[in-house]
Amino acid sequence: MVNRKILTVLGCALTHFTIGTIYCTGNIMPYVTSYIFLKDESVTMASMTIVFYICILTYALAFQISNLIQLKYTPKKCIYAGAALYIVVVFVTAACQNRIAVIIIYGILLGAASGTAYPAALMIAISCYPERKGLVTGIVVGSFAVGAFVFNFIATAIVNPSNVKPYSRVVADGKTEKFFEKSVADNVPEMFLILASIYTVLLTIALFLVEDIDIKALNAAASNPPQPAVINQDNEKPKKTNKGTTKDSNHLKVDHDDDDADSSSEHSESHDASENSSMEEHNEPEKKAEYKRIQTFIVNENLNLSPLDAFKTRQFHQIFWCFILSGTAGLFAVASFKTIGIKYGYDDTFLTVTGSLGSILNGTMRPLWGLFFDKTNFRMVYLVILCTQICICVTFPEVSKFKPAFLIWLVILFVCSGGHFTLLAPTAVRIYSRATGSKVYTYFIIAMGLASICVYFIQVYATVKLDPSIFFYILAGLSGISLISTIFFSEIIKVD
Repeated sequence: MVNRKILTVLGCALTHFTIGTIYCTGNIMPYVTSYIFLKDESVTMASMTIVFYICILTYALAFQISNLIQLKYTPKKCIYAGAALYIVVVFVTAACQNRIAVIIIYGILLGAASGTAYPAALMIAISCYPERKGLVTGIVVGSFAVGAFVFNFIATAIVNPSNVKPYSRVVADGKTEKFFEKSVADNVPEMFLILASIYTVLLTIALFLVEDIDIKALNAAASNPPQPAVINQDNEKPKKTNKGTTKDSNHLKVDHDDDDADSSSEHSESHDASENSSMEEHNEPEKKAEYKRIQTFIVNENLNLSPLDAFKTRQFHQIFWCFILSGTAGLFAVASFKTIGIKYGYDDTFLTVTGSLGSILNGTMRPLWGLFFDKTNFRMVYLVILCTQICICVTFPEVSKFKPAFLIWLVILFVCSGGHFTLLAPTAVRIYSRATGSKVYTYFIIAMGLASICVYFIQVYATVKLDPSIFFYILAGLSGISLISTIFFSEIIKVD
């Protein structure tokens, strides 16, 4: 029979696999824009890119809602709420025919639905294997990225099975935009209905597999680890007198033959010595396992910080603000790889392969980031990510002229973005314990939401006014600032 913990982690991973399809927004939005263009010719492709960034922002902000639901009810009920809203939003979007409706319903509500279910599923998975939280986080969060890779192909197969190319049209402001023809655009409602039906099946299976946890009990246990019981052998065993008399709790005396007493005493002493030796041998692996659990699961086990106290720590600010700066590089690559490639003159098929390969590696490499974290610490893993991003951004303007290098460099940035998302949850738990760490994580993730908004302004304004090479040097500089701060990072919180 399959271990119940394994099934629960599988269910959590399947939940992330489904709600991770918010990353399909960049792929399906051109189809949606073309559908809206049939009734509103003032809409442009650029104006609808904001849907994805709003989706990511509300996804990050919804972690606070998720935290409240988990505390008031249970994590699984939180998944129920997020999954139900996610399915309803996709179904309703099929009826949307104007940009405002799409921005509000799909952009705001879909992100909120995903962000509500995301942390609950992750925390349930981590609770199953706390000593392997990095690996478990990598598997579950990796599924979040892989879901987008799979459903990108499904959505495209539904809307544009014949691979029809978009045509050029002059929009209201006199600029030329490319839209898909009516035969393709009219398939958008059908696409949303089919996707929503698939999501319903997948999330139903996921919820069936997931076993709920009592987060209050786990938080209490994490804050107050049980102390080993002290056995008083004098109280547990009868006391023997020199005269072969046994004294019980009621002070009754029972006389024995001296030889029997001596024989019994020798047997008892031999038995006690054997039992104590056996207990020590049995407890030794447990002691080592407990020591390893403390080292990997929580660093500041003697501290019981509230979320407000955690916000005042140097570690919180070093992570939060650094992730806003360094998160922009990977998110920019994820959002704008096609825009960059078009400027370099690369064909659409090649760029699609680049984005697809980046997405799948973004997800599949997250377990490795988690394993790396389990073996080392936050600073080591984050420094590797930052150094990699700096090298990629500094050299990209020169190597991007070559197709293989262009693909490899961008895929590496995709992988670094996955590393950012993988680090936050286990780091929060390791530094602040489960009780406070789960709450701190909901604030850490906001940093990636703010980084996403930065990506939007960079994509819409900076890439137009700045030379691409200068822009990448700026991204390298932002990661450099984070690197300097991280060099002085310590997971141990010092109390004055």
